[in-house]
Amino acid sequence: MAIIIMADIIGSSDTKGKALMASFMNSVEHINGGNQEHILSPLTITLGDEFQGVAKNAYGAIKILLDFEYHILRLKNPYKLRYVVFEGAIETKINRSSSHQMLGSGLTRARQALTELKSTKNRFKLLLKDELLTEKLNSGFFVFQGIVDRWTVAQRNVVIALLHNPDYREVAKIVHKDPSVIWRRKRSLMIEEYFSIRTLIMLFVNPKLK
Repeated sequence: MAIIIMADIIGSSDTKGKALMASFMNSVEHINGGNQEHILSPLTITLGDEFQGVAKNAYGAIKILLDFEYHILRLKNPYKLRYVVFEGAIETKINRSSSHQMLGSGLTRARQALTELKSTKNRFKLLLKDELLTEKLNSGFFVFQGIVDRWTVAQRNVVIALLHNPDYREVAKIVHKDPSVIWRRKRSLMIEEYFSIRTLIMLFVNPKLK
């Protein structure tokens, strides 16, 4: 069984195509480069606004999703992805250099799950053989999405600064705001909750994680 990752850009048809695709390609390359130890077959753009890849295990797949979310947040022109992680069969040999030219029921069902996800407001769908782990991860990502999708473009600089350095006093100096203002924003933006749910999600797939 393989841990398949698929994702596509939400609303890509409503965005300037060339700039978005260039950013998407750079992002995929960046995530592949930073997660080589977790990848069996690299994230590969398949349909212009979509990628697929194969992770070594569930931990690697979840780390890739969370890394991608953090990377996108820091982009000049961020976009949103919807993701599917599916544990299923790949009948052909795993392609170590590209996720093209692989076939299997797991890939077919993962793509079906991604299509079905488009009819919901959710951006994450995980389907693993371990049903309890699947339920935990889907619940965790539901909370994660509820936090990060509330952040607006106007709030982004403060969010990024607080994620990089949770000390609101230091962030206040960086963004030239009163510390009391940043303290209130840290609470309203649910920065501590963001870190907590990220940690909890990773602990689901690796309980020994320190």
